[in-house]
Amino acid sequence: MDNSELKIIAKELGFAEAYLLPPPDLARVESEPSIIWNTEEHPWAKVSCLLVMPYSPYPADCRIPAYYIASNRSYRASVELAKRLEAAGARCLRAELPIKQLAVRYRAASPCRSSLISIPPYGTRVVFQSMLLGSSPEHPFSPEEYSVAEDDMCASCRACEAACPAHAISGDGYDVKKCMRYYMDGADYPDWVYGIQRTHLGCEICQQVCPRNAHIKPTEPPEEVVRAFDVESLAAGDTKPARLLVGKNITGRGKLQKEALNFLKRDGGVR
Repeated sequence: MDNSELKIIAKELGFAEAYLLPPPDLARVESEPSIIWNTEEHPWAKVSCLLVMPYSPYPADCRIPAYYIASNRSYRASVELAKRLEAAGARCLRAELPIKQLAVRYRAASPCRSSLISIPPYGTRVVFQSMLLGSSPEHPFSPEEYSVAEDDMCASCRACEAACPAHAISGDGYDVKKCMRYYMDGADYPDWVYGIQRTHLGCEICQQVCPRNAHIKPTEPPEEVVRAFDVESLAAGDTKPARLLVGKNITGRGKLQKEALNFLKRDGGVR
């Protein structure tokens, strides 16, 4: 198996792109131990594989998290891809890599003021999975070159800065500790997050206003998804259908129910 064969399988599984970049060689960040910043512990790794799955957003007034549904779908696809690689005898490791840094450094993506990255023609409406690949005569995987053009769109645009309800984006850059998403991994959120969140599990406000995404038209969620995220059902504790859609790992400890109760109390849970 080589680069082209891997890309064919990745597309069969729903990924639009499989970027093959050099392995990470960044200084370790102790505050993010889950990320493989370099390959000290994996000297066999010769390639960082970034798998890209675009998604269509739901309308801006919809509380259903299109990103997390796509993310769960991409996770399952990456597990299947790893199984196929291993069955073919290729060495791989599904791992959390510094995707943004690698993609920007090797010109597979452009950085955004919001801290997201943009990949033409998908804008920021993408989810990523990543893995390390070895290389051998039987499986000669190798890094490729990319050439996303540099631009100054963010330099003259303040759309995300103006729209962010948490004021996490400013002329000084992005402050992760002001971003509501920073506080949404736990079971309970600070009151100010409950007060401004619009979408279950995360926030897509900066993406909704980003000019890089202007060509991506929202789509209505399928009926199955609408039923799963019915706010009154979630508030009553019927969260299993929604958890299956977005993944159980990020919805534990009653998060969806607590959010639904908040939406009902705060504004009637419209959409």
